[in-house]
Amino acid sequence: MESRGDPLLLEDFGQKVDLTRRIREVLSNYPEGTTVLRELVQNADDAGATRVCLCLDRRRHGYDSLLSPGLAQWQGPALLAYNNAEFTEEDFVSFKVNRMVSGSIGKKDDLTFS
Repeated sequence: MESRGDPLLLEDFGQKVDLTRRIREVLSNYPEGTTVLRELVQNADDAGATRVCLCLDRRRHGYDSLLSPGLAQWQGPALLAYNNAEFTEEDFVSFKVNRMVSGSIGKKDDLTFS
């Protein structure tokens, strides 16, 4: 069957980690406080964004249609972050290359990511 998606987005570039575990590791590497929020604003500025929006979503969602019962704990409130910079194909390729080279996206381990 022929794939109709963007080949760049469908390409396996070697990432073989559990996403939720990796996000947990990244967040645990940040010091407590407002560092994550500052990083979001700095990344937006670096990308040329003129707007950064943070939204506290206090909704709680049902558990009936989850892929795994373990996901129930994540159905509560969430902080959503958005900026108006465009994530280009060049950014995506750079992200893939940096991830393959460093093997880590945590702040303590990867001080060269730009």
